[in-house]
Amino acid sequence: MTPIDEIKSRLDLVDIVAETVELRKSGRSLTGFCPFHSNTKTPSFVVFPETQTWRCFGACADGGDLFSYVMKREGSDFRETLENLASRAGVILEEATPQQKAKKVEQEQQADLLEAAADYFHNLFMHAPQAQYAREYVKRRGLSAETIRTYKIGFALNRWDACRTHFDTQGYSVKELLDGGLLTHNEDKGTTYDRFRNRLMIPIRDVNGRYVGFGARTLEPDGIPKYLNSPQTDLFDKSRLLYGLDLAKRHIREEGQAVIVEGYMDVISVWQGGFRNVVAQMGTALTPQQLQLLKRYTKKFVIALDADAAGIRATMRGLEVARQTLDRTAEFRFDPTGLVREEGRLEADIRVVMMPEGEDPDSIVSRDPAEWKTLIDQAKPVVEYVIGVMAAEADLNDPKAKTRVAEQVIPLIRDVENPIEREHYWQILARTLRVDVQALQRLQVAKKGGRVVAPAKPRPVVDGTKKRRQAPPPPPPPARILNSGRGRSAAVRKREENFLRECLDNPLLVRRVNRMLSEQNAPILNEGDFSSSEDQALFGLINHQQSLGRVAPIIEMWDSLDAILQQRIRNLQAQSGLASNQTERRVERLVLSVLDWRQEKVTRLNDELKQLIHHARIEGNQTLVTTYTKEQLTLVKQLQQIYRAKGAMSAVARRRSEEKI
Repeated sequence: MTPIDEIKSRLDLVDIVAETVELRKSGRSLTGFCPFHSNTKTPSFVVFPETQTWRCFGACADGGDLFSYVMKREGSDFRETLENLASRAGVILEEATPQQKAKKVEQEQQADLLEAAADYFHNLFMHAPQAQYAREYVKRRGLSAETIRTYKIGFALNRWDACRTHFDTQGYSVKELLDGGLLTHNEDKGTTYDRFRNRLMIPIRDVNGRYVGFGARTLEPDGIPKYLNSPQTDLFDKSRLLYGLDLAKRHIREEGQAVIVEGYMDVISVWQGGFRNVVAQMGTALTPQQLQLLKRYTKKFVIALDADAAGIRATMRGLEVARQTLDRTAEFRFDPTGLVREEGRLEADIRVVMMPEGEDPDSIVSRDPAEWKTLIDQAKPVVEYVIGVMAAEADLNDPKAKTRVAEQVIPLIRDVENPIEREHYWQILARTLRVDVQALQRLQVAKKGGRVVAPAKPRPVVDGTKKRRQAPPPPPPPARILNSGRGRSAAVRKREENFLRECLDNPLLVRRVNRMLSEQNAPILNEGDFSSSEDQALFGLINHQQSLGRVAPIIEMWDSLDAILQQRIRNLQAQSGLASNQTERRVERLVLSVLDWRQEKVTRLNDELKQLIHHARIEGNQTLVTTYTKEQLTLVKQLQQIYRAKGAMSAVARRRSEEKI
């Protein structure tokens, strides 16, 4: 039994769902209001105890197993969910080395100390007479009691040894306090003293909610620095942290967008204003690690930094980092031509909010939350933002200045793949510079050494082939197919496993299968096509490989894979599977396999719906009958489409066979 199976055998999906959803029995199933979208009229959320699966028949049109439910509820990735559920189930994932165990214990003790410190500073803020002016400051900022509790706002006394004395009485050593970043050692004087004094304390948690450090704001008008962070420790690495992500990650997933602001108070104020998908960078600019962390939850980023010169520079640096994140060979300097390419590499939509002059997110939301929503909705695409910034810094009455702006922006526009978007940006640049579009486009062709130079071509892909790397087409809405769990049939499981096994060796098979599915007007493959959570995660990796145009097998990423996925690959490769020397026949066989398992899943879900409709009629709940019947009609259409696709492929196979006779 794998760790995944053992976890599922020890934890009941019904119990996990019932922690946050009120369920009532309806035949063999349980129903309730979906926790993933707003709905208080129709209990469209269904849990199937026999198969240990769930599904929303309302706005979400989503479903899955224990793992997918927790991932969606908590906004966590596969590994985080695995560790969480393994801990709850008492399942040991892997045997750690003595050094790893010791390191983990040390980090857990440090996290416990920092959590205790957060409680200590919070209690001082709430009750200490010395914190009165800190409380008055927070009141002026308009923070509610609930917000103060949520973020555990604290206060450090204006003493050199208050924190040290407090934790010394609790048995903590000076070394532990130094390692946790609560004390500072002066090597010249040989003294040790509190790092944080007379400051508003803002605890910083990692993505899992573990306390890792503090951001401390001065309360003195001329206090320097304005913010003092914890030093680099085993837990606190500001290049790998995003403030507020632990609270925001679920909302980022639900809204499909992350808003990145500049400071702690911006996050707190925007959160209090009702906007929960907001995080702050830790430092003067975004880092590659922060962008990669955010990519777990969304591919749409809105950068909303201050409108002053420093904010604009930080935004530009953030965009530069976005370019560098997946392109290690890029030069380390700002290059506007790289921004759009990076959007393609990230498969991301990066937008920028043009903040009103003299305003920041805190001031806007505090004055009018609706204004903040409007700003986010009107965030400008990267290209448009860069045009605005560069044009604002130039004298547009000077033709040479116009030329310099055009020469910087034109390569950026040229790299936009979508012709409609590209034409849109040509027009924006022409209006901004007050010149004809044709004049700008003539600059695309430059003479160099008497030779006409065409627009720059994209660099070749990693494997050295000359084929242009294409971003994968956006997937259609996920097929509304139930992910079955323990109840899935052996035939479905075998087909899914065989598909993954073949694509492990050649990720580009996914592209060919998707092309053939599209030719039959069938949805392309997505993670929801696979039944188990580990197979969904594995397909995600394979799909990412093929989207980059790589023919290298997934095994080349072995060292970076999670131990659970490594074991899953071993298990798949240990099984025998059918193979074909003819690629086209191989792809046809895989496509038919996909259609077969989709057909079985839809048929099974249709049977479940019949039971739900039957019990809804017995209970006299016409609203549910209507909801389930509508979903059943959708499933019937899916089955008809699957039958048409299979019939068309069979006809092609017959013609090919007849041609050979």
